[in-house]
Amino acid sequence: MKARKSIGIIFLIIAILFCLIFTIKSNLRVDVKDYFDLSFKSYFSLSFLREITPLIICVILFYGGILLIFKPSKSNSVLSLFGFTVLEEIIFYWFNIITLDFSIYVISIFLCCALLALWIAFSSKVNLKRLSFKEGLSSLILGTLINLFSYYI
Repeated sequence: MKARKSIGIIFLIIAILFCLIFTIKSNLRVDVKDYFDLSFKSYFSLSFLREITPLIICVILFYGGILLIFKPSKSNSVLSLFGFTVLEEIIFYWFNIITLDFSIYVISIFLCCALLALWIAFSSKVNLKRLSFKEGLSSLILGTLINLFSYYI
């Protein structure tokens, strides 16, 4: 129980820290004029999706950390979604399919968090219910769709 809550708190801290870093380093700027633009063209562009993908991944990690602390039985699917999404991005980066604009320490921290999240989701070491094959497969497909939408569509 202590290990589960401490891992959840570590996930929360990492998610908040990297969310702030990605927001500061991104090119996203919010103008008041954009709120009244009803065309939404800029929000569905490939460059916008590439800018918010790290933030989406941080939100998934944040939500997984919260669920790990308060509702551990429901955290497995969110943790596996985070793990698969990050692992796919790193593997695609290693095979030069996508480009990542992150430093090596960000990639290594996210890789460690993804492996830990997948270990928690697929094992019962932290007193959680194991992830079923159907939930794991749906997390893998959803993680792939997140990566496809942000880099290729």
